[in-house]
Amino acid sequence: MKTPDLFSPFDRCFVGKLRVKGIYQTGKRRSIRDNTEVEDELTLKREYDNKYDDYAVALYDRYGNKIGYLEKRENEETAFYLDSGYECIAVVSDIDKKSATVGIIVDVYCISDTENMKELKASFDEYLKNQIYAEENK
Repeated sequence: MKTPDLFSPFDRCFVGKLRVKGIYQTGKRRSIRDNTEVEDELTLKREYDNKYDDYAVALYDRYGNKIGYLEKRENEETAFYLDSGYECIAVVSDIDKKSATVGIIVDVYCISDTENMKELKASFDEYLKNQIYAEENK
């Protein structure tokens, strides 16, 4: 079942095509497999108290059930946008319901107009430079 569009496509700035991980850990693999379809919109929320990932971003379905997390090695940009006060959503672009872990790929969008997104991306680039500099000078 496709969820209604919550935002105009013109308000969405594409962040990336990312893999959903941790589905098997939610204990709801069967429910997720049966109730998730391509084009479903998922809500993204930061999970600051996650002990495994400082940039954890959880995905929730239209009923408020946790689906899983954005893959750890790809979630820092989305986490930055959420931390900056922007809303982000994910749209299911591919799902492998035969996979043992229910393989889901999502297109992640930041809800922002183009001008704000240019500034936000520049801020993220600066943030990355500072992170790299800090790592090199440890």
